[in-house]
Amino acid sequence: MESVELDNKLIEQRTIHKRQALAIIAYLDATNDSYKINQNKITVINGEDTSQLKKSKVSISKPKGDIEMRNITYRPKEKRYIGRKQILNKIITVYAKTQAECLQKLNAEVRKIKFNFQQNSNQSKFTVIQYWDKWYRENKEPFIAESTKEDYEIVRRKITPIHHIPLTQLTKDILLSFFATLEENRTKEKMILFLSTMMKTALAEGKIKLNPFATIVVKTKKRKPKPPFNYDEQVKIIENLKGKVFEPIILTYLTTGLRKTELDFQHIEQNIKNNVLTAINLKGHDREIRYKKIKLSDAMVKIINDNKDTFHKYNARLALDHFTEFLKELKIKGSLVTCRHTFATNCYYLGKDKLIISREMGHTTSQITDENYIEVDYNLSKEKILKLYNNLYNLD
Repeated sequence: MESVELDNKLIEQRTIHKRQALAIIAYLDATNDSYKINQNKITVINGEDTSQLKKSKVSISKPKGDIEMRNITYRPKEKRYIGRKQILNKIITVYAKTQAECLQKLNAEVRKIKFNFQQNSNQSKFTVIQYWDKWYRENKEPFIAESTKEDYEIVRRKITPIHHIPLTQLTKDILLSFFATLEENRTKEKMILFLSTMMKTALAEGKIKLNPFATIVVKTKKRKPKPPFNYDEQVKIIENLKGKVFEPIILTYLTTGLRKTELDFQHIEQNIKNNVLTAINLKGHDREIRYKKIKLSDAMVKIINDNKDTFHKYNARLALDHFTEFLKELKIKGSLVTCRHTFATNCYYLGKDKLIISREMGHTTSQITDENYIEVDYNLSKEKILKLYNNLYNLD
């Protein structure tokens, strides 16, 4: 019994040793000698001395017509060809019975990898507006309220000057130059916030290698809470609302603290049971449907039931537009959101428990209500509010 030592490292690193090993195996197959392969040994059973084989020139027999081809090798023991090639950090391995078929398979796999790479490269060449639309559609649109969608549409129109710029070429200098042309207002703040979030997503998805916003220092000014309508303004509003078509709608906003999109115009009367109005609160990114309950006075329930046809003809956008125009005529600053701040402040002066106020507002803590909605107004008092609103506020 004879053993032939084969150095595995040399077989991997130097082709000549690998060929020598294959030549030995091919020779033993041709002479019908029995042998065993165990790790790095070929053991010949009842055969001739293979030490002579080492010194002899033994070549691997190849089928007739074969030519030397790079990346394609014939395996005598398996009686098949193997094609192997590395391209774009991917290793391709194919097998075939003939050399021509192996070459065909190998080339087909190469073309496939190149095609996929080209497709991925084309997809990554987004302009700012192309990626904005993709990002908004996938990451924002399914999770935000209708009113917030309007904010995104406004910002989309405002970033027109940078629409055509390839996403990978959007730099810090380009952004700072663009922002310098904009007026300092809330829209600009939203634009910076939205674009910054979009570029973070682009970086996470591998669409860009560097986020230009990473080194931009944005001045964030602390926004003051929006003030409620003061007592004199409320008097002016209530007096001038009389006889207006949307009077019951504005009174509902003032006495419930609902967000403009929380008022269910089509089914409001159906959402009131035992003087308790159940409203859907969709605030938050998760879009989980949550409910909040607001106790109404008998007088407020009667106004809603007597004017349900008016509610059915309106929606949040129409109510907002009509009320905004109404306030302009009175030269009063505010909107439907101001009604929400006014509700919280009035309830505080009416002596309502802060926990109840925060729950009716839809806040998770009363601290949010205190810091952002309730305002001190020394002209307000419980008696004045009750008289002005003719007991439309519920005190329970």
